[in-house]
Amino acid sequence: MNKLTKATLALLTSSVLATSAFSAPQAASDDSQQEAYRSSISSLEALSNTLEKQGISFNSDVNLQGATTLSEKTAAYNDKYDELQTIFNSTHFSN
Repeated sequence: MNKLTKATLALLTSSVLATSAFSAPQAASDDSQQEAYRSSISSLEALSNTLEKQGISFNSDVNLQGATTLSEKTAAYNDKYDELQTIFNSTHFSN
């Protein structure tokens, strides 16, 4: 009985260690996706503020319809940022 208990405990311990080892990369991936999402929002807000201060008319609304994952939402914000960056460049460099 004692050997069975030790074997069960060893198996349980190794199973817990393996589970935590596999979940760590996923958590890191989730953190980096969340950080990329926050960064894309911040970049868009900063560019929107710059355009607003310069009196340039623009639409900063981001279409998140159909975006269900963080990477899709990040892509939508990055696309809007690129659009506003083009407006900024054409206005700023046309003079």
